[in-house]
Amino acid sequence: MFDRTIFDERPESQNRAIKVLEKLGYQYIPRSQAEILRGRLSNVLFPEVLREFLQRQSFVYRGKRTPFSGRSIGKAINDIDAPLVSGLMSASRTIYDLLVSGNSYEEELFDGGRQSFDLKFIDWEQPANNIWHVTDEFSVERPNGKYARPDIVLHINGIPLVVIECKKSSVDVEQGVAQNVRNWQPGYIPQLFKFSQIVMAMNPNIVKYGTCGTLSEYFSVWRERDYQWQQEKCRNVSPDGLVNEQDRTIVSLLCRERLLELIRFFALYDNNVKKIGRYQQFFGIQAAMKRIKGEDDKNTKSGVIWHTQGSGKSLTMVMLVKKILADPDFKNPRFVLVNDRINLDKQLRDNFAKTQLNPIRAKTGKGLIDLLNDKSVTIITTLVHKFDKAAKSRIKIKDGNIFLLVDESHRSQYGQLHNLMIDVLPNAIKIGFTGTPLLKKDKFNTYKRFGPLIDSYPINRAVEDGVIVPLVYEGRIIPQDVAGEKIDDYLKYIIAPLNPERQEDMKRKWSRFLPLAQTRQRIDMVAFDIHEHFTSYAKPKGLKAMVAASSRPAAIDLHKSIKKLGGVKTAVVISPENINEGEELTGENRKKIKDFFKEEVEPLHGCNHEEYEDWVQNSFIGGEDVDMLIVKDMLLTGFDAPVAAVLYVDKPMKEHSLLQAIARVNRVCPGKDFGLIVDYWGIFSRLNTAMDMYSDEKSGMDGYDQADIENVILGAGDQKLRLEKSHQELWAVFEGKDFDRNSSEGWQSVLEDVNYRKLFYERLSIFSRLLDLAVGSYALYSAVGYEQMQKYKQDLLQFQKLRGAILLRYNEKVDFSRYEDGIRSLLNNFVLSEPSQIIVEPVSIHDPVGMKEQLEKLDSKAAKGDAIRTRMDRELETCRYDDPLLHKKFSEQLKETLEEYRASRNDDSYLFKMEKIADDFKKGYTSHHYPACIDNDSDAKAFYGSIQNIIAAEIKDISPEIDEAMGYLAIEVKKSIANRAKVDWRFNTAVQKDMTQVLDDLIWDFIEEHGIELPVEKIDLILEGLMTTAVRRY
Repeated sequence: MFDRTIFDERPESQNRAIKVLEKLGYQYIPRSQAEILRGRLSNVLFPEVLREFLQRQSFVYRGKRTPFSGRSIGKAINDIDAPLVSGLMSASRTIYDLLVSGNSYEEELFDGGRQSFDLKFIDWEQPANNIWHVTDEFSVERPNGKYARPDIVLHINGIPLVVIECKKSSVDVEQGVAQNVRNWQPGYIPQLFKFSQIVMAMNPNIVKYGTCGTLSEYFSVWRERDYQWQQEKCRNVSPDGLVNEQDRTIVSLLCRERLLELIRFFALYDNNVKKIGRYQQFFGIQAAMKRIKGEDDKNTKSGVIWHTQGSGKSLTMVMLVKKILADPDFKNPRFVLVNDRINLDKQLRDNFAKTQLNPIRAKTGKGLIDLLNDKSVTIITTLVHKFDKAAKSRIKIKDGNIFLLVDESHRSQYGQLHNLMIDVLPNAIKIGFTGTPLLKKDKFNTYKRFGPLIDSYPINRAVEDGVIVPLVYEGRIIPQDVAGEKIDDYLKYIIAPLNPERQEDMKRKWSRFLPLAQTRQRIDMVAFDIHEHFTSYAKPKGLKAMVAASSRPAAIDLHKSIKKLGGVKTAVVISPENINEGEELTGENRKKIKDFFKEEVEPLHGCNHEEYEDWVQNSFIGGEDVDMLIVKDMLLTGFDAPVAAVLYVDKPMKEHSLLQAIARVNRVCPGKDFGLIVDYWGIFSRLNTAMDMYSDEKSGMDGYDQADIENVILGAGDQKLRLEKSHQELWAVFEGKDFDRNSSEGWQSVLEDVNYRKLFYERLSIFSRLLDLAVGSYALYSAVGYEQMQKYKQDLLQFQKLRGAILLRYNEKVDFSRYEDGIRSLLNNFVLSEPSQIIVEPVSIHDPVGMKEQLEKLDSKAAKGDAIRTRMDRELETCRYDDPLLHKKFSEQLKETLEEYRASRNDDSYLFKMEKIADDFKKGYTSHHYPACIDNDSDAKAFYGSIQNIIAAEIKDISPEIDEAMGYLAIEVKKSIANRAKVDWRFNTAVQKDMTQVLDDLIWDFIEEHGIELPVEKIDLILEGLMTTAVRRY
């Protein structure tokens, strides 16, 4: 017989994971034993296990080895359990520092003196010296007295460092991610997650991991590059000879040596947010360490790491520094972090400082010389130009343990300034980092100067991994000489996707704006278009935008024009008029820039322009004072703002500067599926599909190897194909189904099965998001065509109505919160004349007003009947163990009525019977009378129901005497449980065992006394029901 339980969560994922972990060297601790080790369910440490590990350590003083005192060990156990009073991240950082570095404790010495010695919480060098445990069903008490229960927890030396949620293959692993994120919130169990270094969610086919504090969008997959190692390990640990993705990821992340390496070198705190390395960072640094140590076949210790922008390149630099600092092969290593732009130098310094590595910034050439000569300085940041003065002073630092880490190494460092660096630091190991691919013409010189490529993580792989979002190009070129009729023609073009009311609104708005735009017609037209696009596409989703202007005066003009239109908070970041940026500035333009700083910067920030820039960046990234950031060149490289979703380009750009600029909008952010590049200048000759880009001379993209820029940006043609495919896949849900397509009931009947509903919800979400992009893209709108776009809009409207009816009918609430604002904006601006409402909240059967309102929205009697039934199902689940007879009675009635309806399809009868059942339920009718002895005892009634349900199924006619005896049995059950239900009894195996034995005796005595014959398995069912009811009520 087919065993359906093999696809349940526990055997399919959780049990298998434990078996794999055991074979990896973890000792399994059953839940009952784990609870004894913890002492209380609010505790998560195994303190005695930690004590055992600490007691193995000793210190040496005057040649004598002495174990640490009990006082020191007790203090260490208290220290590692850092309090949460200052917040989760503060406690987490304290614990991490103790884990990595240990702590010093003062000891009384045999000669009467006192001295402090280091005590380690983990032996990083010898994994086998640690104590490795895996336990499951790890219930932790919440502040409100309830419990949260992660599926698997891994302890090292009694400290819970890994938390895992398991799901069966049919359940989306994102549910496990959401559970983890919920569980570290203040009202749940942060006392567990303050220790966690790796947090995982898995089902047999996919695994995602992060760390404590990782947003759900940033949980990642792991792609093993040491495939042979992984395969061999998997063969050795597989429980059944087969290997699935869950096995592979457990091996890759939780193999004991690998886990310690990840925690020690690849966990860090970035601006008070904990992060864990992704696979490209791990393997990139492994490859870099091999190069640095001369362990590969390249005959050099230097080289280039190309990790695409947005994939964590700066943090890769931090992790490499951590790794080198801890390696005993390097004695007193020092690092010089080199850049070629002031703002990037500052950003690089800040990035390191945020991770608790504190570099010193060389502000002058002389300052660089002083820092290089000061061997106590470990990390220096500097501009490459500072090496000019250092070289002229004839200084040479011949230390071979100096590492030159050159950021964005494709630029000026390749020329004469590179030679100056080498003159000053002739024996330094050079590692070049770049976030953009190398031009074909530059590859030879780059590798010649820095050494061969160490590791690459190209754009298409980062998009595939979900590390960055894909970029979509929208060409809206407005000619420089635009005027008069051309402006009117352009207005017709941009309002084409809008619904009729929005079109009229736009015409009125333009007629009011036109008189203001007569002197700067083109730039005002650009501003108008940016404003309208942003307010209809990005702002409703809570996203922001950047504008790249052709000059500083143009940036100011755009800022003022967009401000006039209202509703968008803009800010400008440019350099002052006395800075030469290669523009030919007239006296009028210089005054414009000077007046901008006088009017908008100096009133709050004086001449401290850096303070102003910091305020703008912080307000843009995480505040509410800046919606749109307007720049010329500043912040188009190195600026990391995930909330930026659109880059409006009104300036010429090409090659590296273009790739760096468009990467400002490729970061992952909730509600953001794409980064959109809106081009008013014409940076490409033609870009309909990604293939056009590979040969585009105007943008310089033809200068790259095609493989290096594959899918770097998508055109309207690419998106048209994706939209067509999503539309077809949405309709495919209904293909091959026999139903009445002219009635709402027919369409709803297809989605009666929960799996079809889930598929429908997912595909509708994808289609909605792609259509949202299409109606905001004039090029894509034109590529699709007016008639087809109208069909898409109408289909979206009808399917959204169907979704609303289904949510109402089946009392469901699907979490599309990330996309609801965008879908609502899409419907309101481009499809409907009336504002849309697309969220349906579940309503209780006991809420007559709410039920009446929702039922009136449903247009068929069958739909109304289903709506009553699904709400009844939800209500019945809440009383399954509180009132088993009520639950059984009404569940059977619902099942019988549904089966009868499916056979007859009599809508009138179905609705009538469902209304009758609901009315009886609200009145508490069960047609069963409880024995008089328990008539006023709700606890005893619940236990009676658990007994009666099983016995009634075996004995057709229960006599009044036996029925009353069952009432008295229920009273005895209640007494026995109440007498043993002490604090935390639900998690105390000894108490449960005693309770089960007493109940077992009571049941056997009862059936023997009354001559009832019950199979053993039925008695077990009674026991299970009684214990479950006890857990619910006590």
